[in-house]
Amino acid sequence: MGGTIDDREVEIVSLMLQRAVKEMFTEVCDQCGKCSSACPVARHIETFNPRQIVAKVSLGRMSELLESDEIWTCTSCQKCKERCPENISPYDLIMILRNLAVRAGYPYPEGYDTFIDTVIESGSSQKPRAQKTGANEFCDRAALGLPEVEKPEDMEAFREVVRGFIRRGDSC
Repeated sequence: MGGTIDDREVEIVSLMLQRAVKEMFTEVCDQCGKCSSACPVARHIETFNPRQIVAKVSLGRMSELLESDEIWTCTSCQKCKERCPENISPYDLIMILRNLAVRAGYPYPEGYDTFIDTVIESGSSQKPRAQKTGANEFCDRAALGLPEVEKPEDMEAFREVVRGFIRRGDSC
């Protein structure tokens, strides 16, 4: 899916991230925990903690994060970013880590390829689904009086942009 990078580039990017996080911690982050308390994933998955991800980067435990499913557990809701009184974002770090993991050839969760294929095909992260009514019947958008989901105006240009991100190993 993504490009490949060598071990040296992983090491350089890891050191840059580690320095940036150390600066955040020493200059700004007071470990208030608002990022973790706002996280809907952390409420349901005991082992997921945005504040700990930032701490692991700060401590240089990058390979541990790159090799685990931890960075893939985030739903990208950005509540951590919204709640932080100092504008520090575990979300931003997680996106950088995901890009680095893919570019370095670490495995990513099953289903991401299907997700990207759906985006390329429909212009949306998921296809519209029929909804179940109180009478246990399924209704599509038209039956509910809703308009069709709009696609990008130029689907082919949209597809090329997404494919370009994939070729470079960027995040969508």
